[in-house]
Amino acid sequence: MKIPGKRRKKLGSYFVQIFWSFFVLVLLLAGLFLLARYLKNFRIGFKSRYIEIIDRLPLSPKAGLVLLKVNDKYYFAGYGEDNVSLLDTFENPPAEIPGYGNVFESRLNQKISEVVGQIKSGGKK
Repeated sequence: MKIPGKRRKKLGSYFVQIFWSFFVLVLLLAGLFLLARYLKNFRIGFKSRYIEIIDRLPLSPKAGLVLLKVNDKYYFAGYGEDNVSLLDTFENPPAEIPGYGNVFESRLNQKISEVVGQIKSGGKK
């Protein structure tokens, strides 16, 4: 003799197992996605002996400013999605901390004005 409730219980347990399997799979994928986003900016094992990034200032997700040290010289550069532009070079590190000193701020404003002027004049110096 068949008991109708037994079959439903087995069918229900299959649905519960499928649901929990799907839930665990979604959690694993979400965890891997978050881990990939967290580790995206870390470069493990790729440390350069000659180039050091002193400071970086993101201006947007794909553009920013960077201060580099290469063989005891300092380079101030801007980068964008498709290009990198050298803005200035220093023999010694800037005397003021970027963003806090009048010297750095005035040089930065001067360079920004020059770049904006070049853009407005169609790239001609």
